[in-house]
Amino acid sequence: MRALFHRTAMALLTMWLIVTIGFVCVYKLPGDPARMILGRQASEEALREFRLQAGLDRPLWRQYPRFVDRTIHLNLGDSLVYRRPVVELIRERSAATVKLVFFSLLEVITIAFIIPLLLRLTGSEIARNWLQRCSVALGIVPPYVLGVVILAILAGSLGWVSAIFEPARIRAWILPSLVLAAYPIAITMRLFENHMQCELRKLYVVRAKVMGFSHRVIVLREVLPNALTTALAAVANGLASFVTGTFFVEVIFGISGLGRLTYDAIGNKDIGLLAGLCIVFAVAITAISTTLDLAQLMIDPRLRGRHA
Repeated sequence: MRALFHRTAMALLTMWLIVTIGFVCVYKLPGDPARMILGRQASEEALREFRLQAGLDRPLWRQYPRFVDRTIHLNLGDSLVYRRPVVELIRERSAATVKLVFFSLLEVITIAFIIPLLLRLTGSEIARNWLQRCSVALGIVPPYVLGVVILAILAGSLGWVSAIFEPARIRAWILPSLVLAAYPIAITMRLFENHMQCELRKLYVVRAKVMGFSHRVIVLREVLPNALTTALAAVANGLASFVTGTFFVEVIFGISGLGRLTYDAIGNKDIGLLAGLCIVFAVAITAISTTLDLAQLMIDPRLRGRHA
């Protein structure tokens, strides 16, 4: 219970810092928010009326609680370019990004956890070594380079896939999600394999073998829970690459998601939209990281003992 309270408190503190940074970006960066929203041709009278209605004429210590209250109620303001509420734009584009991240996480779980575990149970050393080499090769290439190379080879030279992204087809998501998941797969698989190998050499495994337990039972009941905790931490740390990777992957493959929306917001200098997107991305990463931390506590009792 103490560990749960600690993780929840840290998550809430992190989200508060994220919102505060978003407030600073919107209200303290050089430039007049009213001028950016109404445009350069707006009259001084229109600017004064807008500042009065939006509360921009108030001191920062009064604007800050209002900004936090609006953020809690999912009111992130309007986009300077699209002239629409930021929440509506995020809601429209979030489905594609959530789908991309979902398939990427599915590939991370399959390639970095399930396949190595099955190969460990079957004792296939050659297949496991080849899988590790392929994952490392994918992980050392940046997402924007990997995406361009894969499209050039598979779509341009070989013609195996279509160069035009078709979101209605499930198989169209395989390549973008693989490009996004390449780096987390490489890091997670390496840690998972190394910790499984270290656990298999420990005395409790030797004792279990002497007592007659099968290799399958030892791996699944004893080795796997101990090896999972570090690998889950690697997945949590790799979530940052998901955020930065979506910018390039969605642009390269033509996916109309939050990454593409962020890319356009940076190009258009849409500060209001960019601040809202940063808050959404940061809160999502914090929530997922906290969930993975709690999963580690549930799997490994040694971690729970540290908070007792």
